[in-house]
Amino acid sequence: MASNVRWTTRQPARFAAGGLLVVAATFLPGADSAADSPREEISLGYNCQFPEGSYAMTAVVAGRFPAGGRAGRPVEPRDVTVEVDLPKAVLDELAELDATAVSAVAQLKVLHAMSKESATADWSGLKAPAQDIAGQDSLKLEAAGAVPTATFGSPGTATLSASDLTLALSPLKEDGSAALPDGVDVACRLVDGADGTLASLTIGGPAAEKPVEPTPDLPDLPDLPDLAGKLPPSQREKLNDPRRSARAEGDADPEPCPFPPFSVPTPAETYVAGFTNVKKLNSAALLGPAHLNVVLMKTYIADPCTDTFTVLSEADFDYNGRRQLPPSQGTFLTYGFMPTTATMVLSQVGPPALIKSVSHNADPRIPEDTTVTADFELTISDVRVNGEPLDVGPNCRTVTPIKQTLYAFGTGNPPSGYTVNRGGTMSGETDIPAFTGCGVDEDLSPLMTASISGSGNYIKMTQAPLCVVSNPDSPDCPAKKPVPER
Repeated sequence: MASNVRWTTRQPARFAAGGLLVVAATFLPGADSAADSPREEISLGYNCQFPEGSYAMTAVVAGRFPAGGRAGRPVEPRDVTVEVDLPKAVLDELAELDATAVSAVAQLKVLHAMSKESATADWSGLKAPAQDIAGQDSLKLEAAGAVPTATFGSPGTATLSASDLTLALSPLKEDGSAALPDGVDVACRLVDGADGTLASLTIGGPAAEKPVEPTPDLPDLPDLPDLAGKLPPSQREKLNDPRRSARAEGDADPEPCPFPPFSVPTPAETYVAGFTNVKKLNSAALLGPAHLNVVLMKTYIADPCTDTFTVLSEADFDYNGRRQLPPSQGTFLTYGFMPTTATMVLSQVGPPALIKSVSHNADPRIPEDTTVTADFELTISDVRVNGEPLDVGPNCRTVTPIKQTLYAFGTGNPPSGYTVNRGGTMSGETDIPAFTGCGVDEDLSPLMTASISGSGNYIKMTQAPLCVVSNPDSPDCPAKKPVPER
């Protein structure tokens, strides 16, 4: 393989949903499993584009697929594998990079269709262990892993069909190190006329429900909020069934306050950017734009007694694979007269950031109060005072994590202010702890503490709208970088 290998960015897995069809990326309880179904396989021809040219390849997709299911209930393919046969020409190109082995991660696009409705899911993260390439005329790589469930919203015949295939090849040298730091991404398209049907499922109507006579002189129970369609009917039923049973037994007040929490994890991503004032330095430092991975609705708590619902979500910063914001360089006038520059890095430590949103259903404005809490370690490097380097060493950091809380408020009707999905501005104050580990030839920690540490440091962050993984066609996808507000 020549030296002009073209590298591509590996995008996060996404999937789309439309109309009556909902494709779920999470493994919801109560899914119709294919554990007892016979293993089936299909051999498909692909044209695969490598950096040095296009090759015809064969992929064998196999797995256990349910024969059918019910509307509103997830169906779960099991034991899925994708086997690809790398031709000798590709192996020779990898060998020119001093590679002696190769591993791969496969991503298969699968079309879920019913009648005129369809959606595409990404079966991503299918991993193939490393195989030796020396002396091989061809090489079989078998990628395996869990795949998303699918929920069909109406009865009918549904199909699951294989489409485009992406391979992320990782060539390895004899000592196990990477022959190419970022590997090689290979895009494969089905040959014209190929039938990629993996399974045909008969989806029946929802399970019949026994009628429940309401207790006399008691109002009917309202259904729980539908999470804007994100909560499958089967999950809503699990919450409502205990209420109906209690009402049938004559319990005048069967509603627990709040209801037991449940989870509908929903991956999303966004960017945040802002400013933080360093009070002692009488100046501000730019933060971000920083990429944020979010898992929405890790916990959902409905409370009919207060007519509120609380959503707990989690978030992690991601900068070059590390849980931190991008390095920020600031220039300050130390003690009001001495120009000082320094590079600051905020690294997220401890558990993921907690995003707590409380919505009030009784208010027609649908107000939403949000708090975001996270712990950060602040490190300082590349310090110059009046143009002269001040060697603070590689471990100049806060002695304890910064405990940061940001607050925001918004409404849904009409849309205003901040909401987690829509984004907006959040603000709060930061207490910067004392410093430790600063200095090489002398202890500079007291100097850094005197110059920077203290309370009352105002911070204001702006979040862009969320790009929800289940809706890649949204105008908010791919995630945008916001303009920070002062």
